[in-house]
Amino acid sequence: MRPRAGTKRTAMSSPQPGHRQLEVAARPKQARAERTLHRLLDAAESLIEEKGLAGVSVPEIVSRARSSVGGFYARFRDKNELLRALEERFFQEQRQRVERLTRLESWGGAPLPAIVRGCMRELVAVFRERRDLIRAFVGRAVQDAQFRGAALAFEREVADRAGALLLSIPGAVRHPRPQQAIRLAVAIVFGAMIASALFGDVRDDFAALSDDEVAEELARNFLGYLSLDEAFGRT
Repeated sequence: MRPRAGTKRTAMSSPQPGHRQLEVAARPKQARAERTLHRLLDAAESLIEEKGLAGVSVPEIVSRARSSVGGFYARFRDKNELLRALEERFFQEQRQRVERLTRLESWGGAPLPAIVRGCMRELVAVFRERRDLIRAFVGRAVQDAQFRGAALAFEREVADRAGALLLSIPGAVRHPRPQQAIRLAVAIVFGAMIASALFGDVRDDFAALSDDEVAEELARNFLGYLSLDEAFGRT
């Protein structure tokens, strides 16, 4: 996939609307301490984007965050726990996005195929903007059951919300086993995007496509598998 212009993530050095305290990190007792926590997370994510997880050290993180090594270890036992906090924050952010995308009223009466295409564009944008962080999560999940469990739980939540939206529209899903098919369709989309994050730089089939083209191909597959294109036609 070719990078899109202007997709740099905005730092989160202060909690955002709808933010919940992270469970992994030691809970800050004051707003100032929570801002320091998020500066550490922002610094770690920016360094992961630049160097990859293996190349990032605790002294580099605290230097960029304008914190201290003692401040780091007051919140995290090690770099792995820091990565778990990054994963938790990432999924908090994406849950808010998914909640918005799976509310029918968010789409202003758009037909279902257009909604699916819009969701795929947002998904591709997230994987493009946060690719290096997602690579770090996937690499750790191979070894760590907690990372795998969190990722699978999020995927199930997405499938449940997508299913609630699709099945609320009579006749939308014509697959003979709609709930099972929706879960599998979501898993296929996630699998394709994880492959893109891991191998997009070296696979010609990904590198030759723009982000919009990838989103369109994902939407075609999703619509076709669930027979949504038969119910609504190409819109």
